[in-house]
Amino acid sequence: MTLAAFSPLIVLGAVTQLYGLATVLVLGPAGAVTFYAPFTWRRFYLLMGWAPLTFLTLALAVDIRYLAFFLVAGVAGIVGELLLSVLWRSFFREPIWTYTYGAKAAGFTSTLNFLPWAIGGLIFQVVGRLVHPARFSPMRPMLVSAIAFTVAFALVSAVRLFTRPHGGAFSKTGLALFCLPIATTSVALARFCDPIYLPLMAAFAVVGTLTEYGYGRSMSYLFERGLWSYNHGKLDDGHTSYITLPLWALGGLYFHFLASCLGL
Repeated sequence: MTLAAFSPLIVLGAVTQLYGLATVLVLGPAGAVTFYAPFTWRRFYLLMGWAPLTFLTLALAVDIRYLAFFLVAGVAGIVGELLLSVLWRSFFREPIWTYTYGAKAAGFTSTLNFLPWAIGGLIFQVVGRLVHPARFSPMRPMLVSAIAFTVAFALVSAVRLFTRPHGGAFSKTGLALFCLPIATTSVALARFCDPIYLPLMAAFAVVGTLTEYGYGRSMSYLFERGLWSYNHGKLDDGHTSYITLPLWALGGLYFHFLASCLGL
């Protein structure tokens, strides 16, 4: 394991700490409210300025391709959660989450999400490098995962068609069916590509859940309301949910492939 694999985390930590300190020094003397303040777009982007600054620093100090990854990860994250929400609503009546600010596309996503998704993509890129450090072509695992997920989802959708309760109420049985294609994808990748994909997706599940929770909980202290709330399996007033673990396993794989396509 080389220091280069940790460099994005080192840069992220340093930029976040320095930016946070600078923000406190600027807002403190000005008498601005620091915690539980009313939401404004200006305040949100001021507080999130460390996100683009992290990628700019990475591009200048580590690899220029991090600028491309910043744009790709931010857009891909929004597209990915839209697709996931559409699939979820084919199983259940209520959405997975409800956004508080900037909700778009029937609440499936939010206009605030570009910067958080970009940072999430960066963290998944680092996890992928640490667990699966060997350089590889993502074409074969991308093809295997796409086929495995699509076939499995088609099969469980047919089952769900005959077992879906009236009105599409949420149930643990329905959740297990919804998550079965994710498990199928991990097994197919381990069988046809590399066994490392099993622990890799497990790591994505844990890291993704903890990162999202940490971000959501910290932002709930800075604004008078949290940025979102989960609608099922709520933990800590809906800031997170047990249903996110398998979803992040798939989401981490998604960003891992995107980073690999860019050579990161």
